[in-house]
Amino acid sequence: MDPSLREDLLEAICLLTRDSQRSPGIREIASALDKPEGEIQSGVTTLAADGDVIYENDGTVTLTATGQELGKRVAKKHETLQCFLSEILGMDRSSASDEACVLEHAVSDDTINRIGTYMQSPPRRWSRGQGAEGHDTSPLPALTDFNEGDNLIVSGILGRERASRLLDLGVVPGERVRIKRKLANHALVVQIKGCDVALSPEVAASICVERSG
Repeated sequence: MDPSLREDLLEAICLLTRDSQRSPGIREIASALDKPEGEIQSGVTTLAADGDVIYENDGTVTLTATGQELGKRVAKKHETLQCFLSEILGMDRSSASDEACVLEHAVSDDTINRIGTYMQSPPRRWSRGQGAEGHDTSPLPALTDFNEGDNLIVSGILGRERASRLLDLGVVPGERVRIKRKLANHALVVQIKGCDVALSPEVAASICVERSG
């Protein structure tokens, strides 16, 4: 069996079982993967022979411990990649999910863990100076540290990919920014060069700023 199909099948069975709290049948799995029932039937038969699933007498498919472990790993990869592509890189969730379906089969567990850690941890920020020279070494605050109505100046942007995207929006070091709204999901609406720009929490946290004098 093609390794990608094997992973897709185990992931689909894992998610269907988790969401419905019961073992799915061939038709449900085929619908979830948008594949012919005959192809799914053949794949499940192979998985059963390999010890990844148990094909029950009532037609449902139950994961073994081995199959469940791999299914959860693939599901984690998909969810982490989809979140990264949509929240960090700004892709719409549908496109991010489609892209994650492709990438999940090639990316390593170590890479997924690193991406997960990166998204959960606040980015390192620019320092004001070197302590050895008597300068203030406290980190510059991020856009997310301020309140509605605050007028600020962009000091720097963390992350090469984000910097490239933000440059297109006019968010560059030295530019003045005003926070117009802080939304319930921690996203921000800011005014830059007379235009309103919506920023996700992750992107806003990567923009280092100082108060406008």
